[in-house]
Amino acid sequence: MPSLVTVGGVGDFYGIAEIADAMGLSRQLVAVWRKRRSHGIPEPDAELASGPIWRRETVEPWIERTRGRLGLAGARESASRSLRLRTCRRVLRLAALMLEEPQRPRVLNEAADQLRDLIHEVDQAADDVVGALLRELIEPVRDPDAPAELLRVPVIESLPLVTAVARNSPDW
Repeated sequence: MPSLVTVGGVGDFYGIAEIADAMGLSRQLVAVWRKRRSHGIPEPDAELASGPIWRRETVEPWIERTRGRLGLAGARESASRSLRLRTCRRVLRLAALMLEEPQRPRVLNEAADQLRDLIHEVDQAADDVVGALLRELIEPVRDPDAPAELLRVPVIESLPLVTAVARNSPDW
């Protein structure tokens, strides 16, 4: 069965945590809003054992409206610890797969797609040092038509950026 949910609210689905991250609020607050049906939070599109999920098209318009109403629509937030870790892990995984012999094109392309799933979220991060580093880290996979096998050199060359992200993240 194909994976329907990607972590971090990218891809097609959001959970409570992803909504909270997108709004710069705590998970607890968003969970309370959902339980109380306050702030106009839409009904989830599905319930999993781990909790409710919303389709991007259901929840993103609500997030934008609510951020505006609450005065949260100002400057972009710095990249969350979760986003920094997910991005770095996916880059490292892709690099490790590229060093395997023999290479497995299907697995490489899946790993590149998982990293591509973070592009939207990384692009929403603030224009601070860490945000710039994360955007540079994902740069090699921005072209969705580029086969992963051709990304070996750019991905391997980007590995020092993982260290730079760590050095510029006090909560690493």
